[in-house]
Amino acid sequence: MELVEQLRRNLKETLRYLKERVAGTVDIGIILGSGLGGLVDEVENAKRFTYDELPHFPRPTTEGHFGNLVIGMLAGKRVAVMQGRFHYYEGYTSAGISYPVRVLSGLGAKTLIVTCAAGGLNRDFAQGDIMAIRDHVNMMPTNPLMGANDDEIGPRFLDMTEAYNSEYLALAHRVSEAEGIPLKEGVYVGLLGPAYETPAEIKYYSTMADAVGMSTVPEVLIARHAGLDVLGFAVITNVSGGRHTVSHEEVIAAARKSSESLVRLIIKVIEKM
Repeated sequence: MELVEQLRRNLKETLRYLKERVAGTVDIGIILGSGLGGLVDEVENAKRFTYDELPHFPRPTTEGHFGNLVIGMLAGKRVAVMQGRFHYYEGYTSAGISYPVRVLSGLGAKTLIVTCAAGGLNRDFAQGDIMAIRDHVNMMPTNPLMGANDDEIGPRFLDMTEAYNSEYLALAHRVSEAEGIPLKEGVYVGLLGPAYETPAEIKYYSTMADAVGMSTVPEVLIARHAGLDVLGFAVITNVSGGRHTVSHEEVIAAARKSSESLVRLIIKVIEKM
Protein backbone atom coordinates (compact mmCIF):
# COMPACT_ATOMS: atom_id res chain seq x y z
CA MET A 1 0.00 0.00 0.00
CA GLU A 2 3.02 2.29 0.28
CA LEU A 3 3.04 2.72 -3.52
CA VAL A 4 -0.67 3.56 -3.48
CA GLU A 5 -0.10 6.22 -0.83
CA GLN A 6 2.82 7.65 -2.82
CA LEU A 7 0.65 7.82 -5.95
CA ARG A 8 -2.06 9.65 -4.02
CA ARG A 9 0.45 12.18 -2.68
CA ASN A 10 1.96 12.76 -6.12
CA LEU A 11 -1.45 13.19 -7.75
CA LYS A 12 -2.48 15.65 -5.08
CA GLU A 13 0.62 17.77 -5.75
CA THR A 14 0.17 17.71 -9.54
CA LEU A 15 -3.52 18.55 -9.31
CA ARG A 16 -2.88 21.32 -6.79
CA TYR A 17 -0.36 22.90 -9.17
CA LEU A 18 -2.87 22.84 -12.04
CA LYS A 19 -5.91 23.94 -10.04
CA GLU A 20 -4.01 26.92 -8.65
CA ARG A 21 -3.55 28.09 -12.24
CA VAL A 22 -6.73 26.94 -13.99
CA ALA A 23 -10.17 27.31 -12.44
CA GLY A 24 -12.91 24.71 -12.78
CA THR A 25 -12.99 21.13 -13.96
CA VAL A 26 -12.67 19.58 -17.42
CA ASP A 27 -15.23 17.51 -19.30
CA ILE A 28 -13.01 15.56 -21.68
CA GLY A 29 -9.42 14.38 -21.66
CA ILE A 30 -7.69 13.93 -25.01
CA ILE A 31 -4.41 12.14 -25.74
CA LEU A 32 -2.73 12.91 -29.06
CA GLY A 33 -0.41 10.41 -30.74
CA SER A 34 2.57 10.69 -33.08
CA GLY A 35 2.17 13.50 -35.60
CA LEU A 36 -1.35 14.32 -34.38
CA GLY A 37 -0.64 17.22 -32.05
CA GLY A 38 -2.33 19.85 -34.24
CA LEU A 39 -5.64 19.64 -32.38
CA VAL A 40 -4.26 21.92 -29.68
CA ASP A 41 -4.31 24.82 -32.15
CA GLU A 42 -8.12 24.63 -32.10
CA VAL A 43 -8.40 24.95 -28.30
CA GLU A 44 -9.73 28.37 -27.26
CA ASN A 45 -8.70 30.32 -24.15
CA ALA A 46 -5.92 27.78 -23.86
CA LYS A 47 -3.61 27.51 -20.90
CA ARG A 48 -0.49 25.55 -21.80
CA PHE A 49 1.75 23.65 -19.39
CA THR A 50 4.92 21.85 -20.39
CA TYR A 51 5.30 18.40 -18.88
CA ASP A 52 8.61 19.60 -17.44
CA GLU A 53 6.88 22.08 -15.15
CA LEU A 54 4.24 19.67 -13.82
CA PRO A 55 5.22 17.97 -10.55
CA HIS A 56 5.82 14.21 -10.93
CA PHE A 57 4.85 14.23 -14.62
CA PRO A 58 6.85 12.00 -17.02
CA ARG A 59 8.75 13.48 -19.99
CA PRO A 60 8.28 12.13 -23.53
CA THR A 61 11.37 11.17 -25.50
CA THR A 62 9.79 10.12 -28.81
CA GLU A 63 9.89 12.37 -31.88
CA GLY A 64 6.44 13.77 -32.70
CA HIS A 65 5.39 14.03 -29.04
CA PHE A 66 5.74 17.65 -27.92
CA GLY A 67 5.18 17.32 -24.18
CA ASN A 68 2.44 19.85 -23.43
CA LEU A 69 -0.79 19.73 -21.46
CA VAL A 70 -3.29 22.23 -22.88
CA ILE A 71 -6.48 23.14 -21.02
CA GLY A 72 -9.24 25.22 -22.60
CA MET A 73 -12.46 25.15 -24.59
CA LEU A 74 -13.10 23.02 -27.66
CA ALA A 75 -16.47 22.70 -29.39
CA GLY A 76 -18.27 24.01 -26.33
CA LYS A 77 -16.60 21.59 -23.91
CA ARG A 78 -13.79 22.12 -21.48
CA VAL A 79 -10.92 19.86 -22.46
CA ALA A 80 -7.49 18.87 -21.22
CA VAL A 81 -5.31 17.81 -24.14
CA MET A 82 -2.10 15.82 -23.79
CA GLN A 83 0.13 16.76 -26.71
CA GLY A 84 2.43 13.78 -26.44
CA ARG A 85 2.24 10.44 -24.63
CA PHE A 86 4.50 7.86 -23.02
CA HIS A 87 5.44 4.33 -24.04
CA TYR A 88 6.85 1.26 -22.35
CA TYR A 89 9.68 1.18 -24.91
CA GLU A 90 10.94 4.50 -23.57
CA GLY A 91 11.67 2.74 -20.31
CA TYR A 92 8.68 4.03 -18.39
CA THR A 93 7.03 1.88 -15.77
CA SER A 94 3.30 1.24 -15.69
CA ALA A 95 3.03 3.95 -13.04
CA GLY A 96 4.66 6.50 -15.34
CA ILE A 97 2.52 5.63 -18.34
CA SER A 98 -0.70 5.66 -16.35
CA TYR A 99 0.01 8.82 -14.36
CA PRO A 100 -1.22 11.36 -16.96
CA VAL A 101 -4.56 9.56 -17.30
CA ARG A 102 -4.94 9.67 -13.52
CA VAL A 103 -4.32 13.42 -13.72
CA LEU A 104 -6.97 13.87 -16.44
CA SER A 105 -9.43 11.97 -14.26
CA GLY A 106 -8.47 14.07 -11.25
CA LEU A 107 -9.21 17.22 -13.25
CA GLY A 108 -12.78 15.97 -13.61
CA ALA A 109 -12.77 14.31 -17.03
CA LYS A 110 -15.50 11.71 -17.49
CA THR A 111 -14.55 10.95 -21.10
CA LEU A 112 -11.20 10.11 -22.67
CA ILE A 113 -10.50 10.43 -26.40
CA VAL A 114 -7.31 8.65 -27.47
CA THR A 115 -5.61 8.95 -30.84
CA CYS A 116 -2.62 7.07 -32.19
CA ALA A 117 -0.66 6.24 -35.31
CA ALA A 118 -0.94 2.59 -36.29
CA GLY A 119 0.11 0.10 -38.91
CA GLY A 120 -2.70 -1.35 -40.99
CA LEU A 121 -3.18 -5.11 -40.75
CA ASN A 122 -6.52 -5.20 -42.55
CA ARG A 123 -5.89 -5.57 -46.29
CA ASP A 124 -8.84 -3.26 -46.99
CA PHE A 125 -7.07 -0.41 -45.21
CA ALA A 126 -4.86 2.16 -46.92
CA GLN A 127 -2.34 4.69 -45.69
CA GLY A 128 -4.17 7.73 -44.35
CA ASP A 129 -7.34 5.91 -43.31
CA ILE A 130 -8.88 6.79 -39.95
CA MET A 131 -10.03 3.81 -37.90
CA ALA A 132 -12.40 4.08 -34.96
CA ILE A 133 -11.23 1.56 -32.38
CA ARG A 134 -13.96 -0.94 -31.54
CA ASP A 135 -11.85 -3.08 -29.21
CA HIS A 136 -8.25 -3.95 -28.50
CA VAL A 137 -5.94 -6.88 -27.86
CA ASN A 138 -3.24 -6.38 -25.24
CA MET A 139 -0.08 -8.13 -26.44
CA MET A 140 2.16 -6.10 -24.16
CA PRO A 141 3.94 -8.22 -21.54
CA THR A 142 2.46 -6.22 -18.68
CA ASN A 143 -0.66 -4.43 -17.47
CA PRO A 144 -0.71 -1.00 -15.77
CA LEU A 145 -3.22 -2.31 -13.22
CA MET A 146 -0.74 -4.84 -11.81
CA GLY A 147 0.35 -4.34 -8.23
CA ALA A 148 -1.51 -2.84 -5.29
CA ASN A 149 -4.97 -1.59 -6.22
CA ASP A 150 -6.38 1.74 -5.05
CA ASP A 151 -10.01 0.92 -4.27
CA GLU A 152 -10.81 4.63 -4.13
CA ILE A 153 -10.06 4.85 -7.86
CA GLY A 154 -11.42 1.59 -9.23
CA PRO A 155 -12.00 -2.14 -8.72
CA ARG A 156 -9.32 -4.78 -8.31
CA PHE A 157 -10.78 -6.85 -11.17
CA LEU A 158 -11.83 -4.64 -14.06
CA ASP A 159 -14.57 -5.63 -16.51
CA MET A 160 -13.49 -4.80 -20.07
CA THR A 161 -16.60 -5.95 -21.94
CA GLU A 162 -16.95 -2.44 -23.35
CA ALA A 163 -13.48 -0.96 -23.31
CA TYR A 164 -14.56 1.57 -25.95
CA ASN A 165 -17.96 3.19 -25.51
CA SER A 166 -20.41 1.82 -28.09
CA GLU A 167 -22.55 4.98 -28.07
CA TYR A 168 -19.51 7.13 -28.82
CA LEU A 169 -18.52 4.72 -31.58
CA ALA A 170 -21.96 5.03 -33.18
CA LEU A 171 -21.79 8.82 -32.81
CA ALA A 172 -18.41 8.90 -34.57
CA HIS A 173 -19.88 7.01 -37.52
CA ARG A 174 -22.89 9.35 -37.74
CA VAL A 175 -20.64 12.40 -37.65
CA SER A 176 -18.21 10.97 -40.21
CA GLU A 177 -21.07 10.28 -42.61
CA ALA A 178 -22.57 13.74 -42.13
CA GLU A 179 -19.19 15.44 -42.60
CA GLY A 180 -18.05 13.28 -45.51
CA ILE A 181 -15.03 11.98 -43.59
CA PRO A 182 -14.37 8.30 -44.41
CA LEU A 183 -14.13 6.25 -41.22
CA LYS A 184 -13.09 2.64 -40.84
CA GLU A 185 -13.69 0.55 -37.73
CA GLY A 186 -11.64 -2.23 -36.24
CA VAL A 187 -9.62 -3.87 -33.50
CA TYR A 188 -6.26 -2.47 -32.36
CA VAL A 189 -3.49 -4.70 -31.07
CA GLY A 190 -1.01 -3.10 -28.70
CA LEU A 191 2.65 -4.21 -28.69
CA LEU A 192 5.60 -3.25 -26.52
CA GLY A 193 7.86 -1.94 -29.32
CA PRO A 194 10.07 -0.24 -30.31
CA ALA A 195 10.87 -2.68 -33.12
CA TYR A 196 8.31 -2.84 -35.91
CA GLU A 197 6.71 -6.17 -36.73
CA THR A 198 8.34 -8.96 -38.72
CA PRO A 199 6.41 -10.38 -41.70
CA ALA A 200 5.59 -13.48 -39.62
CA GLU A 201 4.29 -11.34 -36.77
CA ILE A 202 2.17 -9.32 -39.18
CA LYS A 203 0.60 -12.52 -40.46
CA TYR A 204 -0.12 -13.63 -36.89
CA TYR A 205 -1.54 -10.33 -35.63
CA SER A 206 -3.74 -9.94 -38.70
CA THR A 207 -5.75 -12.95 -37.51
CA MET A 208 -6.91 -10.98 -34.47
CA ALA A 209 -6.79 -7.27 -35.31
CA ASP A 210 -7.05 -4.61 -38.01
CA ALA A 211 -4.30 -2.26 -36.83
CA VAL A 212 -1.17 -2.50 -34.71
CA GLY A 213 0.66 0.03 -32.55
CA MET A 214 2.77 0.61 -29.44
CA SER A 215 0.47 2.68 -27.22
CA THR A 216 -3.18 3.32 -26.31
CA VAL A 217 -3.96 0.04 -24.52
CA PRO A 218 -2.41 1.01 -21.14
CA GLU A 219 -4.16 4.38 -21.19
CA VAL A 220 -7.52 2.80 -21.95
CA LEU A 221 -7.10 0.30 -19.13
CA ILE A 222 -6.35 3.08 -16.66
CA ALA A 223 -9.21 5.22 -17.96
CA ARG A 224 -11.73 2.40 -17.64
CA HIS A 225 -10.41 1.59 -14.16
CA ALA A 226 -11.20 5.18 -13.17
CA GLY A 227 -14.67 5.00 -14.74
CA LEU A 228 -14.03 7.12 -17.83
CA ASP A 229 -15.84 6.38 -21.09
CA VAL A 230 -13.41 5.98 -23.99
CA LEU A 231 -13.44 6.82 -27.69
CA GLY A 232 -10.40 5.86 -29.74
CA PHE A 233 -9.09 6.67 -33.21
CA ALA A 234 -6.08 5.22 -35.03
CA VAL A 235 -4.59 6.83 -38.13
CA ILE A 236 -3.26 4.16 -40.49
CA THR A 237 0.21 5.44 -41.29
CA ASN A 238 1.53 2.41 -43.15
CA VAL A 239 0.07 -0.83 -44.43
CA SER A 240 1.84 -3.78 -42.87
CA GLY A 241 2.35 -6.05 -45.83
CA GLY A 242 5.87 -7.06 -44.89
CA ARG A 243 7.15 -6.00 -48.30
CA HIS A 244 8.85 -2.71 -47.47
CA THR A 245 10.72 -1.16 -44.58
CA VAL A 246 9.04 1.18 -42.10
CA SER A 247 10.54 4.22 -40.38
CA HIS A 248 9.28 6.46 -37.59
CA GLU A 249 9.72 9.45 -39.91
CA GLU A 250 7.31 7.83 -42.39
CA VAL A 251 4.81 7.22 -39.60
CA ILE A 252 4.89 10.85 -38.44
CA ALA A 253 4.61 12.23 -41.97
CA ALA A 254 1.63 10.02 -42.79
CA ALA A 255 -0.12 10.90 -39.53
CA ARG A 256 0.26 14.61 -40.20
CA LYS A 257 -1.33 14.23 -43.64
CA SER A 258 -4.48 12.78 -42.07
CA SER A 259 -4.50 15.00 -38.99
CA GLU A 260 -6.73 17.69 -40.54
CA SER A 261 -9.55 15.22 -41.18
CA LEU A 262 -9.17 13.64 -37.75
CA VAL A 263 -9.18 17.03 -36.02
CA ARG A 264 -12.38 17.99 -37.84
CA LEU A 265 -13.97 14.67 -36.93
CA ILE A 266 -13.05 14.96 -33.25
CA ILE A 267 -14.36 18.52 -33.01
CA LYS A 268 -17.69 17.56 -34.56
CA VAL A 269 -17.99 14.53 -32.29
CA ILE A 270 -17.29 16.63 -29.20
CA GLU A 271 -19.97 19.10 -30.28
CA LYS A 272 -22.54 16.32 -30.08
CA MET A 273 -21.34 14.61 -26.92
